Amino acid sequence: MRVVRKILPYKNIETVEHIESPLSSEMTNAMNLWYDMYLNQSPWLSEAGIVSLNLPGLICSEIARGVTIEMKCNITGPADANGEKTSNPRAIYLAREFEKLMTVLRSKLEQGCAAGGMAIKPYPRDGHIYFDFNMAWGLYPIAFGDDGVLTDVIFRDSFTEGKTVYTRLERHTVSGSDVKITQRAFKSETRDALGIEIPLSSVEAWQSLVPEAVVKDSEGPLFGWFKTASANSIDVDSPMGVSVYAKAVDIIREADKQYSRLLWEFEGSELAVDVDPSVLRPKKDGRGQEMPKLNQRLFRGVDLGTDDNYHVFNPAIRDASLVAGLNQILIRVEDLCGLARGTLTDVNQKARTATEIRHMRQRTYVTIADNQKVLEHCLRDVIRTMDKYATIYHLAPQGEYEVSFDWDDSVLNDTSQQLAERLELHSAGLLSDTELRQWYFGETEAQAAAAMEKLRAEQLSKAAAMIPGLNISQ
Repeated sequence: MRVVRKILPYKNIETVEHIESPLSSEMTNAMNLWYDMYLNQSPWLSEAGIVSLNLPGLICSEIARGVTIEMKCNITGPADANGEKTSNPRAIYLAREFEKLMTVLRSKLEQGCAAGGMAIKPYPRDGHIYFDFNMAWGLYPIAFGDDGVLTDVIFRDSFTEGKTVYTRLERHTVSGSDVKITQRAFKSETRDALGIEIPLSSVEAWQSLVPEAVVKDSEGPLFGWFKTASANSIDVDSPMGVSVYAKAVDIIREADKQYSRLLWEFEGSELAVDVDPSVLRPKKDGRGQEMPKLNQRLFRGVDLGTDDNYHVFNPAIRDASLVAGLNQILIRVEDLCGLARGTLTDVNQKARTATEIRHMRQRTYVTIADNQKVLEHCLRDVIRTMDKYATIYHLAPQGEYEVSFDWDDSVLNDTSQQLAERLELHSAGLLSDTELRQWYFGETEAQAAAAMEKLRAEQLSKAAAMIPGLNISQ
């Protein structure tokens, strides 16, 4: 029934828009499963005694953290003749508004990794730009371009007021260099159906919206589309992305079962003492019997059939074999999700050399780097859309801007190790002061050269103060 409730709105949308989604039933079912797994509501958890390790959430969190942890995005004016970045009101405005997106990007990206993709849709309001995040399992794709980017899609926005559910369908259709946006509103008594169509003006939050608008020369969709950098093994012909744990679903289920066996081993091996019923005494309330002044949990009344009144139940715990089995299952999860050994598992031994450490991190590095490329393309489209809205709604004066991204590779290389290597090159005369500073501080060549010149002047001034009669000009 949970799956049915999620699919029903799709059928409603197909009816009112007279369209048909390219999503196959296999993709729809898979997205519903990924959704349940991310919410820690996997279908196998309904079986008695199964406890979740919550691996889907952990995997998505680890990948999203790796993608964004050292991410830097700079929006500046065009460079001048000396290569220095300039500034103008348009670039300043975009940079300030974009910062709001950066503060929530990691948590939203985590959900996007679980869903297989997400759309980041800017929208203007009260002189500022805000952002809607639509996960792949919450939007309605209609068509894709040759590059795999959504060119026709419906975004769904709903809220409840009393017992009435209001829904707005916002459709974006790319046609050449233009984008057509249509808005329709509905109200219903249940979330499972769109209900009847109503005017946009009848809902206070949507009164300023128009039913149809065309944005000229948008140069692409008015949103950024992020699709996970994983091959679609659910429907090889589908342009939709897949969850980062899509290939590991079956192994994650086995991991939960093995973890449940381990917990049961600890619980089933708890110390207990079997005693003859003649040793027990009636409880004060008259309900049952108990051992005098001892922990009720430790003692069980059992007719031993012998002259012994006590028998201790204290079996050996088989945790070592169960933990080893769980570790092997988690290794398969790491392999299938593109994570390095030791991300989820206990590797039991440490790599001895820098080369070994590098090989261990290589798999995670490739996964992170691939998703960073996709995310950068998405964010550039977001900034392009922001610039378009700034022009249409006169949010900031016209002006050119440039966007640069810096993705640190600390997942693969330790910064302190990189510094040590560069210092050795500097000592050998193979790296200049300016080049070393440029790398370490992320400065341009001109900035690094100016800083080094200033530093040398300060050092000479200090030397002159310490040595009377020293001519700095010489």
